Amino acid sequence: MPAIQLALDTRDTQTAVAAAHATRDVVDVIEAGTVLVLHEGLGAVRVLRAAFPDHPLVADIRIARAGAKFAALAFDAGADRVTVVGEAGMHVVEGALSAARSAGGEVEVELGAGWTLDDVGRWVDAGVRHVIAHRSGNGLLRDDDEIARTLEQLASIDLGPAQVTLAGGIDAGDLAETRLPFDTVAIGSAIVGAADPRAAASAFRAELARAREVRVA
Repeated sequence: MPAIQLALDTRDTQTAVAAAHATRDVVDVIEAGTVLVLHEGLGAVRVLRAAFPDHPLVADIRIARAGAKFAALAFDAGADRVTVVGEAGMHVVEGALSAARSAGGEVEVELGAGWTLDDVGRWVDAGVRHVIAHRSGNGLLRDDDEIARTLEQLASIDLGPAQVTLAGGIDAGDLAETRLPFDTVAIGSAIVGAADPRAAASAFRAELARAREVRVA
């Protein structure tokens, strides 16, 4: 069953920690979102690391330049993974990977405009362990939309140990009937902004279980 990544794109660390505490036994991965890190700095990553030592922690800082330097800062703050934008270029990815190897961390690359399967192959061969497919817009996931085509393309090649993360405006009802292939789904406001974040996370967990039944059927 795909893992659930809690995307904490709040403007303050306190709200992020509260949401993560409420869902800690339901979600698999905790993400310090781009908005949170921009607003609160890498101190938010340090707080989340201290509060949730057993969860993989992603610093979604979307590195575009100075890959080694920026990645090292995030790893030093306690992140297990950092994100790089696909448009950054191979030298930036390789810099982030160098920092990851030194820190025992991992690098995620987010697909950007004009990405190719050859790009993905180079990233994975270099050591990237997570590829992010970020959809634009909302609405139910369908088997014929752009993100579906992206996920099917990624499934068509050998990614080795690398995994695929689906992100971008995932709402309740998006996942229960989908046959789309992915390893992790990043969910933000649909959980964090819910009146009962734990119940919302549990509902997504149930949706993923139903989706697995759909794929098997």
